Amino acid sequence: MLILCVLKRSFWQVLLSILLLIFMPVLSVPVMAADLQVVTENWRPYNYSEKGQIKGLSTVIVKKVLKKAQISYSMAVYPWARAYKLAQSNKNMLIYTIVRIPAREKLFKWIRPLGKGGTTYLYRLKTNPHINPLSLEQARDYQVVTNRDTMDHLWLQSHDFKRLQTSSTIEHIVRMFFKGRGDMLAFNDRTLEAEFGHFGFDPKAVVPVMPLFKTPPYMAVSLGTSDLLVEKLQHAYDVLMQENKIQLVD
Repeated sequence: MLILCVLKRSFWQVLLSILLLIFMPVLSVPVMAADLQVVTENWRPYNYSEKGQIKGLSTVIVKKVLKKAQISYSMAVYPWARAYKLAQSNKNMLIYTIVRIPAREKLFKWIRPLGKGGTTYLYRLKTNPHINPLSLEQARDYQVVTNRDTMDHLWLQSHDFKRLQTSSTIEHIVRMFFKGRGDMLAFNDRTLEAEFGHFGFDPKAVVPVMPLFKTPPYMAVSLGTSDLLVEKLQHAYDVLMQENKIQLVD
């Protein structure tokens, strides 16, 4: 009986060893992480989330470039302030649509432009004709609403605008402005109609007071991202442009 028990035990031990040898390679294969984490914001018509999908004119270009470069990625939409912070704090992060201005030049590795860019203006409500500054010096006396940590916000700060009302989302700043929580709104002329319409506001209810600066939109990666990935992205973009498979956003 003792011999039989030993034989049975040996049989099960051998069987277990065989099973481990068969399945161990499968069990030990690591889950491959994405090469890049891609972050953006809701900023129509360039990039926005709709019914669980990330869409927009810039999104189309970015996805084509990533596919051509054969780079795996995950993509998420955040409020701009969070996306902007993530892209500065972590390696292997790609952020778009980000406007290239001097204050940001050394904060990222810049890939390629996504469009020709619009112009950021100061806008006022049509019902407030008395708000009519003729110079930046006069404009600084008014309260300006702007989206936190965006190129508009950084530009205003760098030009000594002190009376700023900020929020983390475009929707909130538009609502703030129409509720009278600011005299003027800093906004891009290429996105105004799409954004206002999406939130239920009439673009014709505002008028431009003065232009501030041009806004060339880009895709960029965090400083901790490898130069190899940067080169692959730039090469993929250049090839797609030469093949006329992507067009810069107007």
